[in-house]
Amino acid sequence: METWALNLFDRLHLGHHVMIDRLVEMPNPVAAVTDGELVGQGLEFQNLIQPLKVRLERLKEYLIKCKLDDIVEVKGITKNEDLLPIEKDATFLMYEGPCCTEIQSGALDIRKKKLGVEDTIEFLKPVRANDGEKIASARIRKGQIDRLGRKLRGTIEPPRILQFEGRSGLKTPKGDVYDVKEGSPEKRVVRRIEEESPKQVIAVGDVTSATILSEGYTPQVMIIDGITKRGPYLKEFNAPEEYLIFNPAAVIYPEAWSTIDTAIHHRTTTLVSVDGEEDLLGFPAVLLAPDDSVVLYGQPDVGIVWIPVTPENKILARNLLEQMPIIEQL
Repeated sequence: METWALNLFDRLHLGHHVMIDRLVEMPNPVAAVTDGELVGQGLEFQNLIQPLKVRLERLKEYLIKCKLDDIVEVKGITKNEDLLPIEKDATFLMYEGPCCTEIQSGALDIRKKKLGVEDTIEFLKPVRANDGEKIASARIRKGQIDRLGRKLRGTIEPPRILQFEGRSGLKTPKGDVYDVKEGSPEKRVVRRIEEESPKQVIAVGDVTSATILSEGYTPQVMIIDGITKRGPYLKEFNAPEEYLIFNPAAVIYPEAWSTIDTAIHHRTTTLVSVDGEEDLLGFPAVLLAPDDSVVLYGQPDVGIVWIPVTPENKILARNLLEQMPIIEQL
């Protein structure tokens, strides 16, 4: 008998970890990442679900990290017929929800009619977030909780996308540029921080965060994505509070708004790691940070840009943001 865990595995979270823990106790375990017609209709922010390829990669990475990759097989399934090759009775692990209903009325009914099998469905007990509600990928997509079930501040900001024709204007620095040609940008930036004592310092980007740290100063918030202009950035960052979000290039998702807002309100250093790109996350940083703070980001081949958080810059950032179309629900 085979055991299949069926789930979107979107924003791999604590509930998924519990599902995998149960799966490895079962015979012939398979973790099946669902997509296509196996996805329930009308899910909240359904069009923000991670692409199937990303979900498969992240699940495999997690299994390798847990040394379970030689025990659990990972498959992507997109059609009801993808479950027909399981010719004998099987056990299916699921959490109750819209996708579960879709699978029961589709794939599992088809298996019974065509193969005459008597499958077993094991519904897992919901994993609860800190607020007592169920941990679910939809809640993470909306910015209500993070992947460990920690409550976030939330947001009313809609998801937005930067269209190609607007990129040059939106990426124009609106602050003081510390050019590498004029000497070490990080030294001069840290000197200014020490002189002006801004309320908060938010560093956006791996190189910017790393160079500021190298000068002995730790920003209150660091937003990194493991990428530089030259490719992967392999330096490891650590902080007392850490969050992981999914935010592809040229978009700003609600979970980014909510997580950055939460990070800004922490009383300790917070690291926000982005699965995707942090190319536009200076906008939430400027709009959410208290006045008299500073947002730092790197300008490739130039240096570090110092953006003072002022009412005027907040208005400018909001006006530029409003030029980005909202990603409508499907």
